Amino acid sequence: MQNLLVRNCSLYDLNAILKIEEESFPDSWKRELLEKELSLPFSLFLVAELRGKIVGYLTAWIIGEVCELNKIAVASRLRGRRIGEKLLKELINECQERKVKEIFLEVRESNFSAIKLYERVGFERISLREGYYGCENAVVYKLNLGGKYA
Repeated sequence: MQNLLVRNCSLYDLNAILKIEEESFPDSWKRELLEKELSLPFSLFLVAELRGKIVGYLTAWIIGEVCELNKIAVASRLRGRRIGEKLLKELINECQERKVKEIFLEVRESNFSAIKLYERVGFERISLREGYYGCENAVVYKLNLGGKYA
């Protein structure tokens, strides 16, 4: 998508992120949790900006050679336009620069569009966590970026 900028999140972005968060997740994070996420030294918090408006975001923890994708969401009116893919690719690039070997994530078993995105980018299903989301299972994915475990 032209004119899409992926950059680090700032406190000024949180109001827009909260709107996307609330429309994307039934158990949405509150502002205090987003602020804490932004302050963690091992957290990578990216936003996708289109024409000056925040249209998506991603949070991940990078600890040593492992990354855990915590959240990724795109404004509902703009889904299907590869904004999530651009955010994921930026995460992968950042992880490669930091010599991360693996990226992990969990996704609701019913979230077919997210699963399709993760698999398109190269993630592989490694396990299932039964009841992880209460009455719904989580599928665990991993992306190998290289190293002795790849």
